[in-house]
Amino acid sequence: MSDSNHKEIEGLQPLVLFTTDQIAVKEFADNLVRLGFSEKLALSGGVAKAIDWVKNHPVPSLLFVDIDTESSPLEALADLASICGPACNIVPFGTKQNVDLYRALLANGMFDYLAKPIPLDMLASTIQGSEKGAREESLTGRTIAVTGSSGGTGVTLVSVGLAKLLSEKRHLMTSLVDFDRKNGNAALMLGHEGDAGLAGALSADVIDTRLLRRSIGKTDERLFMVAQQPDFYAQKLEESVQVLELGGCLCRMFNQVVWDLPAAKPYGSLEVLLHAQTRIIVTDFTVTDARNTLRLLKELGDESSGQRILLVHNDARNIGKPVITQKAFEDFIGRKIDVTLPNVGVKINASLLEGKVSFASSPELEVPLLKLADLACGRTPDVDHKKSSNLFQRIIDALKPNKNPSLTFRRH
Repeated sequence: MSDSNHKEIEGLQPLVLFTTDQIAVKEFADNLVRLGFSEKLALSGGVAKAIDWVKNHPVPSLLFVDIDTESSPLEALADLASICGPACNIVPFGTKQNVDLYRALLANGMFDYLAKPIPLDMLASTIQGSEKGAREESLTGRTIAVTGSSGGTGVTLVSVGLAKLLSEKRHLMTSLVDFDRKNGNAALMLGHEGDAGLAGALSADVIDTRLLRRSIGKTDERLFMVAQQPDFYAQKLEESVQVLELGGCLCRMFNQVVWDLPAAKPYGSLEVLLHAQTRIIVTDFTVTDARNTLRLLKELGDESSGQRILLVHNDARNIGKPVITQKAFEDFIGRKIDVTLPNVGVKINASLLEGKVSFASSPELEVPLLKLADLACGRTPDVDHKKSSNLFQRIIDALKPNKNPSLTFRRH
């Protein structure tokens, strides 16, 4: 039983969260459950609703409140703080990313301010910081680690797709690390030639940020590549500290750092997975992949520390009818598949003949990949592709010429 659940049983209120977005209530509730709290702690409303709630319930040690609908947030939060008292840490959140607002909120006694969207790891670090009595000083960037349950599941394609979409569609400064030092091909897919800083960083006694910045490759305006020339004789790492130092250095340079980790799990891969804010496992519906996925899930543990786990089914092998059904797979591993990717191998390979990989001709792959990118960053995914397609088709059908004579307009 988790400590948070134990607190609730004793009648204490560890935290409560209010959001003015009705859709976001369920999302926050799901994230609180992942962190070991009750879904009932996520409530609908803003500062006024929070004030009414505190008047009729024990004051929580931590209170998150949405201020997007407040015309005078500082005044409203002052009223809330006067009721809660100094023992309650108040964390307002909203869509504004304004330094002056942030400073004003801290000066007026707020514990912290979070900008939407709030990913699971940021929510967790704020809760942990409140428990320690201090704001968590964290790195600027976030790590997204992608690996496969077995070879051939398309980990590199997923990693490259995520990096491209985060940089191009979400306009985030992104770095992609190809950790396959013997046969890496992420650089090939991004049209980058030559070394891209990985070998030098892993062999250096101390990683110099300025030197790393000059050695890594730039493949687009907001997308950078960290890799090395494929080398069959690449020496095995003796310690994982270089890998973690590289990851920390990249998180100080970029918003999102995507790691392409081979399914063979070379030394250092598990350390990256264990420390990443988002861990993505790419798998297929086979008996071997089911077993390996379960093993990996047991190694990674749950999401109570704020580290999100996402399962991706990729039909990379194009085996047609799966060996086992999706339900049987999910029942065996005890988790649901989060995103399903179709097989588009021919189209992707054809785009490589022209240079960089392109998803322009494969919207059936780009749409679920963008959903995965949003989930990995804690952002609410856009409208489901199938629903959008059905709506679009209904519009097309409505505009088609009417062939029923009885429903045809006549000119008089």
